[in-house]
Amino acid sequence: MLNVASSLTLLVTLAVVAGCIYLIYHSTNKDRSPLQGAALYRAQLTVRLCILVGLGLVSLLPLGLIQSVSEERAALHQQVVKEIGQSWGSQQTLGGPALVIPYQYEKFTETNVDGKVERQRQVFDDEVVILPHNLTLDADLQHQFRTRGIYQSLVYQGDISGEAEFTIDKPDMANLVKWDIDHARIVFGVSDNQAIEQVSRFNLAGEQQLPTLDSGTQLPNIYGMNTGFQRRIALAPNQYQFTLSFALTLRGSEGLNILPLGDASHIHIKADWPHPSFKGYLPASRTITDSSFDATWNISHLTRNYPQVFSANVALGVTEVIANVTLFEPVTHYGKIERSLKYGILFILLTYIMLLIFELGQKSRLSTVQYLLVGCAMCLFYMLLLSLSEHMAFLSAYLAAAAVPLISIPLYVGSASRSKRQGGVMLLMLVALYAVLYSILQLEDYALLMGTGLLVVILLILMYLTRHQAEPT
Repeated sequence: MLNVASSLTLLVTLAVVAGCIYLIYHSTNKDRSPLQGAALYRAQLTVRLCILVGLGLVSLLPLGLIQSVSEERAALHQQVVKEIGQSWGSQQTLGGPALVIPYQYEKFTETNVDGKVERQRQVFDDEVVILPHNLTLDADLQHQFRTRGIYQSLVYQGDISGEAEFTIDKPDMANLVKWDIDHARIVFGVSDNQAIEQVSRFNLAGEQQLPTLDSGTQLPNIYGMNTGFQRRIALAPNQYQFTLSFALTLRGSEGLNILPLGDASHIHIKADWPHPSFKGYLPASRTITDSSFDATWNISHLTRNYPQVFSANVALGVTEVIANVTLFEPVTHYGKIERSLKYGILFILLTYIMLLIFELGQKSRLSTVQYLLVGCAMCLFYMLLLSLSEHMAFLSAYLAAAAVPLISIPLYVGSASRSKRQGGVMLLMLVALYAVLYSILQLEDYALLMGTGLLVVILLILMYLTRHQAEPT
């Protein structure tokens, strides 16, 4: 339903405006003597104003139903977007690369058996995870739209490339039994493996061909790197440093998260989409144009609490610090419709007030049914806007939907009042209202300011019209 506070505020505004209209009406009858029925005119106007308030309250019902339909359609749209994301590729989180080296260590336990102390030796297997010393990663995202039925979802295809420099330090452990560098592997964490299109490069310096890659990272305890892919490497005993270059293409939706795993991480993300939202660790620099954005992060390992070298058997999360960018549509047509409905009751009441002013000026009366039909035409605009915006551009849908009240109401009012001038005035007022409403819907940060400004302008106009309405004592 419509926001209760907003509805009450608009009804209070109606009461204030109704008081102004009462003054206007009373001033038009100053030439009548009290004996000619001034009290009767006032009573009739009071009844008329009560009818307007009642019609305003009744208008909340169709507006609320339209908003319920809009929310239902928006929820269905979000469900379709989620399903498309699951099929195409969800929001991706990249963590890596990281070097994993198996090792063995021993432990001795002492037990007392029949007064004799026996010492038992046990050997345990573990792995050490070594994060890169320097990490450079570039991501180039190209947006696309995927459709299902009448709904579409914003997705992207990303080209990821970079280099990672590793420095190997053998653990200084007195109980170390075996340091198995012959079975070392490099892992790369990807949150949604099914969206990996290809890995074109995952090579050590000097390698010419792409090595064999295996799915999975075999790091179930490391949250953020528990899914992805890996490759085996055989390090020489004296090989303490090496560089890995990588390049892959993957799909995703919503956004991209990159884990800064290096001692020093340099991350660069660009996309052909002009509406990014940055979360987590904010970029050091960014450039946003009308068609794209470009952002750079320089992140030190001091910003996080996990070490550069740790055991794979220890439960650990490496998502503490994230370089995130989200691709979003600033205002969807459902959001615009919801925003327009908040001004629906105001537009209907302003139209009623204009009709009442016409009555007072022409000394003619419109029936309650005629007021109700005008309100129905105003409400029908929102239903048409919702229906048409699902099949065409929002501006085209808005113009087509607005044509119904802009054509029907002025013709109806002109015919009912037998005055072309009143029909023309009503047309000008409706054109101004719908032009202001469209301007409000196009704004993101200034919508509330524009809406408040509209109320202020209306109040000032009414104050100007009633500036000479004070009665002599």
